[in-house]
Amino acid sequence: MKKLLGAVAAAAIFAASAAFADGITVGLSVDQLFESRVAVNNGIKAEAADRGYELIEVVADGDAQQQNAQILALIAQGVDAIVVCAVDQTTIERALIAAKREGIPVIAYDRDLPDSAVVAAFVGPDSLIDGRLAGDFTAQALAGREGDLVIVELIGALNDQNGIDRSAGFREGIATLDNVTLIEVPTDWDSARALSGTQNAFQANPNVAAVFAATDTHIPAVETVLADLGQLVPVGDEGHVVITGVNGSRDGYDAVLSGTADAFVVMGTEATGRKAIDLVARVLAGEEVERTNYVGGNLFTAENAEANAAAIWGAPK
Repeated sequence: MKKLLGAVAAAAIFAASAAFADGITVGLSVDQLFESRVAVNNGIKAEAADRGYELIEVVADGDAQQQNAQILALIAQGVDAIVVCAVDQTTIERALIAAKREGIPVIAYDRDLPDSAVVAAFVGPDSLIDGRLAGDFTAQALAGREGDLVIVELIGALNDQNGIDRSAGFREGIATLDNVTLIEVPTDWDSARALSGTQNAFQANPNVAAVFAATDTHIPAVETVLADLGQLVPVGDEGHVVITGVNGSRDGYDAVLSGTADAFVVMGTEATGRKAIDLVARVLAGEEVERTNYVGGNLFTAENAEANAAAIWGAPK
C-alpha cells in the first residue's frame, strides 16, 4: 500500500479505512494538484464534511498508471463511491471496471470520460459557455473597428475537452465579427509555450487587436510580450490590446484590476465540487441522475471583480 500511495501528500489521507466502517466513505482520485483543481477539491471536501462523509484523497501527480493503481487501492479499502478527475480518458478504465464489479459507483469531475462504461455521472465546467463569454466580450470590445482584426488565441491542450470547448466557445463568440484573422498558438497549458508562442505571433503580426488565453494563468506571458514591445497600454487607452481569459486565477484577477486585461471568466469551482458529492449521495440513494452536469462560470471586469472577490477562487482572501 505504501508503494501504491507513495506520491500522495501526507495530508491527503484523511483517516484510516478502518475508522469508516459505520459511515459513508468516498474515495477522491485526483489527477494532479494546481490552484483551480485544489479549489474544486475544497468544494468536494466541504460538501462531504457537511454530509458527514469520510474522504480518502489520493493524488496521481499526472501519472495515469499510478492513478490506476491508486483507484484499485481505494477499492481494496472498501470505499462506498469514487470521485475521479482522470489523468487521461482511457488508462484508468480497467480500475473503474473493477469498481463496478464491487458495486462502487464512480462520479467523474472536471474531465469527462464519455467512452467509459462505468461512470455514473460527470460534473464539470461548461467550458463552451465559458469560452463564449470571453468571445462575446471580445467581439463587443472590437465592434466597429475597421480593417482586418488580428486575434491571437492561446489554445489549451487539444486532448483535454475543456481546452477544446473553450476554443470552440470563444470562436462562436467572435463569429459576429466578419473581419477577423485568427492566429492559433498551441500551449498544452504550458506557460513557457504560451510565452514563446505569443512572442512569435506578435513578431509576425505587429498589429494584434486582441488576445484570448484559454487559461488566464497565461496572461502574464502576454503582459511580458507587450511590455517588451512597448505595447502594454491600459484598458481604455488608444492602442490597447484587448485581453481576456478563462479560469479565475490570481493572475487573471490581478491583470484585470491593474487594467492590463479587460475581462476574465471565473469557473464555478466550489459549485462543481459540491455537485460531485451531491451526485454521490443521490446515486447511493438509488436515484436516477443526469449523466452530464455542467457548471457555468461568470465574467468579471475591473468594474465588478474586486466587489465579487469572494466568488473568485484565485482572488486574495
